[in-house]
Amino acid sequence: MVTVDRLVLLSTALFATAALLVLISISRPRWILSVNQGETSLGLIEICTISSLTSNDQKCFVPHNIRFVWVLSFGLAIGALGLLTLTIFLFLVSQYIQISAIEYGRLTGFVAMIFLCLSTVLFPMGFDADIIGGSPFQLPTDYRIGSSYIAFVGATWLSVVSAIITGKMCLPRFVA
Repeated sequence: MVTVDRLVLLSTALFATAALLVLISISRPRWILSVNQGETSLGLIEICTISSLTSNDQKCFVPHNIRFVWVLSFGLAIGALGLLTLTIFLFLVSQYIQISAIEYGRLTGFVAMIFLCLSTVLFPMGFDADIIGGSPFQLPTDYRIGSSYIAFVGATWLSVVSAIITGKMCLPRFVA
C-alpha cells in the first residue's frame, strides 16, 4: 500500500510539473497561430508578427484593444502559478518540518486547479477578436491552436490529477 509520504511526493511532482508548464505557456505568445506560413502568433496579452517571409525578424507588441477575457485568463494563470508554488512549498514543509501544512497545501492546490480550469475555458471565448475574426469557441480555418495553449491545457489536467491524489491522501482513516 502507498504511504502518505509517497502520495505527497507524487502530488508535489505533479503540481511542480503543472507550474512549470504554466510558466512556459504564459511566457510564450504561441497560443493561437496563423496557418498562413506562421505570420502571426497570439499570446494572452501579446501579438508577434514576422515582418517578411524571407526573414525571421519577429516583432512582438501588446495591442491596445486586447480582449478582456484574455486579460482575465492571464490573471487567473498568474494567480494559479502563485498558488501552485505555494502548494509545493506547503507540501515540502509538511514533509521536512514537523508542521502539518498538508491541509493548507491541499486547499491552495484545489484553488489553483479551479483557476487553471477557469482560465482554460475563458481563453477560447476571445476567439471573436478583430485580428482573428472567429466566434467564441470557434477559430476560423486560417488559425489554429498553438503549443502554449496545449501546454496550458496539459498543466490544467496535471493539476486536476494532483488535486485528486491530494484528496485521497487527506481522507480520514478509520481504524477497525
